[in-house]
Amino acid sequence: MNQSFTLIDVGGNQAQYSVSEKDCHDNFRWSTDHGDHGVALSFEEAQNRARTALKGSMAANRRSEEAIRMKTYSLPWRSH
Repeated sequence: MNQSFTLIDVGGNQAQYSVSEKDCHDNFRWSTDHGDHGVALSFEEAQNRARTALKGSMAANRRSEEAIRMKTYSLPWRSH
């Protein structure tokens, strides 16, 4: 069984992650909707790793969007 959570970053962007209950190897599996996944020894550690992965990818997406926006704003104005 999985528990799903939503992370909302400072820009208002949302992403989901899931953490499973302990498996037969006493591990907690986690995954994000950005494609990250892993294994942890505790539920809390799995949550933390999933959130950390999402925060990193969400920040990278924000920086990419900001760079695109800056290119648009920095185009020289031309008068006709």
